[in-house]
Amino acid sequence: MKNHKNEIESTKNDFLPQDIIKFRKIEKTFLERCRQFGYQEIKTSTIEPLHIFTATGALAPELLKKVYSFLDWGGWSRERVALRADSTISAARYYLDNLKGNSHVKVCYIENQFRRGDIGQEVSERWQLGMENIGDDSSFSDVEIIFIALDTLKAAGFDTTYLHLSFPLIIIECVNIIFKEEDRKKVLGLIKDKRYDDIKSLGEKDRNLDILFRLLQFKGTNASYLNNLKSDFDKSENIQQYLNRFREICILLDRLNCSYEINFSLSENFDYYTGIQFEVLSVPQKRSDRDVLCAGGRYDNLISTLGGLNKEIPSVGFALNVKNMIDLMHTSQDNLQNIGITIKNINDQNIKTGQYLCNKLNRLGFISRLSFMEIEKDKYGDYGLIIEVDHEKFKDGYNVIHSQKIGKPLLKNIFGESSYNE
Repeated sequence: MKNHKNEIESTKNDFLPQDIIKFRKIEKTFLERCRQFGYQEIKTSTIEPLHIFTATGALAPELLKKVYSFLDWGGWSRERVALRADSTISAARYYLDNLKGNSHVKVCYIENQFRRGDIGQEVSERWQLGMENIGDDSSFSDVEIIFIALDTLKAAGFDTTYLHLSFPLIIIECVNIIFKEEDRKKVLGLIKDKRYDDIKSLGEKDRNLDILFRLLQFKGTNASYLNNLKSDFDKSENIQQYLNRFREICILLDRLNCSYEINFSLSENFDYYTGIQFEVLSVPQKRSDRDVLCAGGRYDNLISTLGGLNKEIPSVGFALNVKNMIDLMHTSQDNLQNIGITIKNINDQNIKTGQYLCNKLNRLGFISRLSFMEIEKDKYGDYGLIIEVDHEKFKDGYNVIHSQKIGKPLLKNIFGESSYNE
């Protein structure tokens, strides 16, 4: 945020009340599914050691440039620290510090991250809801992660989403077969930037180069499409192994009736992903990062790199892009869902009854609010129902004083004849 003498330029990090309503809906559906599949919520530190973000492969180079770091002059270590730039990396550090003795760990988090803006030194903030399955190297853990991501989005109101799948190691191995060692990193950079024409000048004209270009343009919609690729790589055991793994995942997704597109051009962070990579889009084909609702994949090297371990720690996870989700979600304008609960005669019994009514109605999906003041009649149109609570005035302890849609019979069906006295 920039402060000037007579103006403040917003970085648009604030959540307005209608944004919070959407955020809570996303949060609720996400945490429900985390509990269903045994993920435990954690909170990581907002300030982390800088070295966890600069570790090889932890962050893509363009994101590494946006890490906001500073010297901890007042701390004991006097080391360089950073605001949390990515929750997956912080979760990996959390695992090493607190959970390393466990063979299998499932964690989830709801956290904010901080990165430098594209211009100047401004720090932007974003929220990330994510989960990490650590210690399981099976295809089932890959599919579980993808299913939870899709199911959370559907429960949050995204009835139509588009799942894109890739397997970057197949691209890497193909590049290793075709190009000399000194050219491989450059070729992967060109693939990431979709500069396919520039690749032709680096490789000799042969069958394998044609296969690479076909692979980058390859699109498939079920597991059988991958069978066609196996004959192209009959001399590479590694690629055969990767294709078998990819096929296992696709078969399981087919069983779950999950539609997807196999899209090898999705591959970008070649230093990070060690297995399946996926994105869930709001549109059929990605036009910009604003179309990405969720992204994730397998990253078996990250934890061992951070902890200096001599073995891989199997890990797979995803993160929801909350800002993009909120921007696309509709705000309900149905005033009939609003319920006002007034307590003019303030005492402990009336307040407890009002709170009970309010909590239960909110859990049922209504938007109900308590007030110690009488709602003015010219505001009645803003409410589908207004309830006055007073045990001295009303036999049941409350009475409906205004209704556009919801009547007292419905409330009695919800609460019973006497439950509102609890």
